[in-house]
Amino acid sequence: MSCYCINPLCDQRQNPDNIENCLFCGTSLLINDRIRLIKPLRALTQELFTYMEVFEVEDAGTQWNPVREQRIMKVLRWGSPKMVELIEQEALTLQLIHHPRIPKSTLDDFFTFVPNDTQLTLRCLVMDKVEGQNLEQWIEFNEKISQSLVLEWFRQLIEILHDIHRSNFFHRDIKPSNIILQPNGQLSLIDFGVARRVTDTYLAKISGSGGTNTGRGGRYEITSVVTPGYTSLEQIEGRAVPQSDFFALGRTLVHLVTATPPTDLSKDTKTGNLLWRDKAPQIDKPFADFIDELMAFLPGQRPQTTKVILQRLEELPQQIKNYKLANSKIVKYSKLALRGLIIVGGIILSIPLLSNYLVTQGRKLEAANNSQGAQEAFDWAIKINPQLKPDVSEFYFEKGRGSTSNLDLAKKYYKLAIKYNNQNSEIYTNLAVVCQQLQQFECVTDNYGKAIELDPNNWQGHYGLGTFYDEQEKDDLAEKQYQLSIKTSSQAILPINNLSRLKIIKGDYNAAIALAQQGLQKAKEPELRAVLYKNLGWALFEQKEYSQAKKYLEKAKELDIHRTSTHCLLAQVQEALGDVDYAWISWEICLLTESREPEVFGWRSQVLERIRLKDPIRQREE
Repeated sequence: MSCYCINPLCDQRQNPDNIENCLFCGTSLLINDRIRLIKPLRALTQELFTYMEVFEVEDAGTQWNPVREQRIMKVLRWGSPKMVELIEQEALTLQLIHHPRIPKSTLDDFFTFVPNDTQLTLRCLVMDKVEGQNLEQWIEFNEKISQSLVLEWFRQLIEILHDIHRSNFFHRDIKPSNIILQPNGQLSLIDFGVARRVTDTYLAKISGSGGTNTGRGGRYEITSVVTPGYTSLEQIEGRAVPQSDFFALGRTLVHLVTATPPTDLSKDTKTGNLLWRDKAPQIDKPFADFIDELMAFLPGQRPQTTKVILQRLEELPQQIKNYKLANSKIVKYSKLALRGLIIVGGIILSIPLLSNYLVTQGRKLEAANNSQGAQEAFDWAIKINPQLKPDVSEFYFEKGRGSTSNLDLAKKYYKLAIKYNNQNSEIYTNLAVVCQQLQQFECVTDNYGKAIELDPNNWQGHYGLGTFYDEQEKDDLAEKQYQLSIKTSSQAILPINNLSRLKIIKGDYNAAIALAQQGLQKAKEPELRAVLYKNLGWALFEQKEYSQAKKYLEKAKELDIHRTSTHCLLAQVQEALGDVDYAWISWEICLLTESREPEVFGWRSQVLERIRLKDPIRQREE
C-alpha cells in the first residue's frame, strides 16, 4: 500500500506507507497529525493551471468525528482570491448544512498546511466519502427509468435541497454526475464547490443595486457556473437564484426518463422549451407538466420553494391517478348516468329528496377523487335547494382542514368552501395560512384582509398577517398586526411572543422584556414558556445583564432543551461571563442541532468565521 506526499512541487510523490516523511522532499506524510493520503482521485501534475487536487485519505479522527475511516480531501494548491473564497465557501456550506445524504465535514476538517521548504499555503478540505455510482455513469448502462422510480428519486433530491435552501444556500451545479446512487438505493448530492449563500449582499449584487449598467450584476463580479444542458439562463448571466437549482433538477430528471442528455434533445423554436415527452412515454401528463414547470424560462415561473415542491409531490400520485381515471371510459359513463338520474329525479322525486340525494352523491364522488363530478352534483343540488349552501361549504371546509399535508389540495377545498359561503371569516383565515405556506403572497394579504373585514376581532387573522409581514421583514406592519391581535384577545400568547422577539431585533429591549413577562403570566405550556424565557434572556443579554440573562436562558433550556436558539444565546452569555468551557459546549450544540430560526444561521456564521480566524475560544485547544 502506498502513501502520497501532499507537496505539489515534489517530483516523486508516491511513498511506502510505513514512513513518516516523504523520501524525496521531506514533507510530513501525516497531515495535521491525523490524515494520510492513500490515493489521488485526479491525475497528479505540476501544471500551473491545475488548481485543485483530490485524494482519498485515511483520517484518524477528531473530537467531531472520532472514528478512523477513509474520506475525501480536496487540496487547493494555488489560485486567485476567488478560488480561495470558493473552497472556504464550500467548507462553510458543509459545516452549516446537516443532512445524512450530503458529505459530512466539521470544524476541524478545513485547515491550511505548508509543505517542507516551500512558501506554499495549501488549503485542505476533508469530507466523508460517498460510496456508489454517479447517475451519469449509471444511466449509460441502464435504460430510461420508470415513472415510479423517478418520482422516488425526485422526492429524495428535493428533501436534500430542502435542507440546503433552508440553510440559506443553493447548490448551483445539480447534474447527474453530482448525484451518487448508494448501494442502499439512496441518493446523495455531492460537490458543493460552487454552492452559494443567499445573503443581502448577494441579492444586491445580482440585482445590480448600487452598480452600473455594464457587466454582470452592475459593478460587482459574480462567479458564473455553467454546465451545458443543465444551467438556467439567469445563472449563465451570473444571476443565479435558489430557483436555478430547480431548473437544473428538471433537466436532470429529463435526462433520467429519456436516457438522453439535454444537449441532445431538440427545442421548440418558438418557446425554447425542451422537446422530450415523446422520448418518455412512461411519464403521465401531470408529472410531465410538473417537470416542465421546474424548467420554466424565468425563475418566477418555477415553483418558488422546496417546501412547495414537496407538498406538490405528495399530491402528484393522486393527480396521476385522477388523470388516468378521468381519461377512462368508466368516468364518461358515470357522468352520463348522473345526468340521467337528475332528469329522472325531477320527475319522480320531491325537491328536498332529490337535492339531499345529490349532496350525498357529491360527497361520494369527492371521496372517489372525482372532484368535477362532485361539483356538478353540488351545483345541481343548490340550484334545486339554495338552503344547502352552508352544508356544502362546511363539507369543503372540513376537507380543507383534513388536507394539511397537501397544501395545494387544501387551498382548492377552502376556495370551494368560500364559493358556497363567502361570509365565514374562519375559512378566509385558513386559506390565508395555506397561501402563506405556499408563499403565494397576494393570496395571503387578500384573504387575511377579507377575514379581518368580516370579523375585526379575529385575533388569528391579525396574528397570521403579522407573521406574514414578519417573514417579509416588514417590521412596522408586523408590529401593528401583532398589537391588534393582542388587543382583540387577552389570552393570545403567540402574538405576545412574536412581538417580543420583534422588539429585540429592533433594539427596544425594555419593551421586549415587558412583553415576555406579560406572556409568562398567561402561558401554561412548557414550550411557550420556554420561548418567552428565551426572549427574556436574549433582551437582557443585549443589555449586557449577563447573569440575569443566563438565569432565564437556563430556565428556557430546562423547559425545552431542543430549541437551538437558546443554546446559541447561552453560548454568547457564557462567553461574556468568562465560562469558556461551557460556552464551547453550547456552541457545539448550536452548530450541530437542526433549526429553522433565521437568527440561528446568523449566529452560526459569526462563530464559524471567528473559528476560521482563530479566535480566543479556538486558541485554548491549540
